[in-house]
Amino acid sequence: MSAPQPGATDSINGVPVARRIPLRGIQRIVANRTLAGIQSTAHVTAMAQVDAEALLAHARDRRSTIPGLTLTHLLIKAAAACLRKHPRLNATIEDETVLEYAEVNVAVALALPSDDLLAVVIKHADERPLADIVTELSARQQRAQTGTLAKDDVHGATVTLSNYGMLRTVTWATPALTPGQAAVLGFGRAAPQMVADEADPKGWSVRRVLPISLTYDHRIVNGVPAGRFLDDLAQLLEEPGQHLAS
Repeated sequence: MSAPQPGATDSINGVPVARRIPLRGIQRIVANRTLAGIQSTAHVTAMAQVDAEALLAHARDRRSTIPGLTLTHLLIKAAAACLRKHPRLNATIEDETVLEYAEVNVAVALALPSDDLLAVVIKHADERPLADIVTELSARQQRAQTGTLAKDDVHGATVTLSNYGMLRTVTWATPALTPGQAAVLGFGRAAPQMVADEADPKGWSVRRVLPISLTYDHRIVNGVPAGRFLDDLAQLLEEPGQHLAS
């Protein structure tokens, strides 16, 4: 990032400009693709909340056999499995024809130390064991940090997942679609909330709740099918022992 130029005289709308920062490299690509995704799709965002207690416990318990397992890996596995049941969200559109992909390839958005953003791709995520997803995502993250990503690491995605749960105060987002994809999933921080609980004598309890945002292309899928996808995804996440065991 260039430093402010002393004595700069250029201005915009009467306000002096402190610095000019040309978009280059990754940031330029992301900027162009984000704009293309917004301009070329009928993007709509639906939001849901999921009781995350069982999911978080499952992640903790499985780390004894799958070192390095995180919530992100379970979200990749769950989203990919759910997309097999809802193929219209694993699709694109060309010339007024919807094309459903034969593979479920999940792009995972990564924030780099430089504040740049890129996405690495887990191919055939619906068919991969959790341990493979952990190993492959870790390897791609390391290559992203060192600038040694190969073309296969970043190409061929059919859907995107963005996990911003590391941010303390961000709950919801409206993630932007990537050109060539019908959907992008965003996950916020699983934070404690007071929820109705008939099993508790008080009638309520405090549980960690995971916020989910689904941005989809309304030309490809309508609101009710998108809502059914979120319902099914919630069931997978709330019953991880049955659906995300391996």
